[in-house]
Amino acid sequence: MSTGAQAGAGSSGIPTAAATRVRADAHPSTALAAVVMAAVVVIWGLGPPITKLISAPPLVGVSVRFWVSIPIVFALTYATGGRVTADVLRRTALAGLMFGINLAFVFSALRHSSVAVMAVIQTLQPGVVLLVAGRWLGERATAWHVTWTVVGIVGVIVAILGGDPEVRGSALGIVWCVAAMLTFTGYYLINRRARSTTPISPMEWMAGVTLFAGICITPVALVLSSLDDYRQLAGADWLYLGFVALVVGIVGHTLMSWAHRFIPAARSSLILLSMNVVAILAAWPIHDEPVTGLQALGFVVVLGAVAAVITRPASVVVESR
Repeated sequence: MSTGAQAGAGSSGIPTAAATRVRADAHPSTALAAVVMAAVVVIWGLGPPITKLISAPPLVGVSVRFWVSIPIVFALTYATGGRVTADVLRRTALAGLMFGINLAFVFSALRHSSVAVMAVIQTLQPGVVLLVAGRWLGERATAWHVTWTVVGIVGVIVAILGGDPEVRGSALGIVWCVAAMLTFTGYYLINRRARSTTPISPMEWMAGVTLFAGICITPVALVLSSLDDYRQLAGADWLYLGFVALVVGIVGHTLMSWAHRFIPAARSSLILLSMNVVAILAAWPIHDEPVTGLQALGFVVVLGAVAAVITRPASVVVESR
């Protein structure tokens, strides 16, 4: 534990958020990072099948989700000693915009395509990250990392195409899926850059991002939606929306923001391929999308690729800037 931690404690002797963050950042645990990433994989994997259960129009679901989240994430930020300063708002504005647009695309995609179709398109994300990370984040992937990224992508493609041929999406659904993948990749890279180069904490980051995402998407939802659209959000929808807002949104994204300080984006994006396996397995009982033998083989390939990257710590080299 850092010897300077005591100096960061308040008069009551309780460490402030800043002091706690210094200790965590100075002594990151490999085991803890692995547990956090595993939790994110499960939480985010459950996101698409649960989101698909929401019957209200996409813009309604997204806008309400953010305004459910905003007061909670702000309360948690200040309760843990964080502050939403002008600098935090400046750094999170673009990411919040990307986050809000991304979720609008996700909700729309799941109305026009299956969880499986979205999952296979999401597997393109590590490839996009590899193209951008070297130049923008100073992360140079080695041949080992690139090879296993390709293997992981192929594994998920096998898992999707090996499924029930009746589980497909419309052309519009595919367009929304591609848009969702690209906007999430943009948010993901901005998150990694901010967390690896600035002292902003995960809770402060999520407070700013959630606020700007809500501000971005709400006017669009109000203009394009009617009162009847909002009335469709009823009954079990509130339970599903609560899970997506609180667990997938606040818990999942805060954990990922914490992990971004220690794990290069090119590596973590490959690890997150595993969430597609979770999504497809969860969609089986929830949406009656069965898993075939060929899909199971694809799952094994994905998990093997992720294991290969995790067991080679030097798979990504962070270049000096």
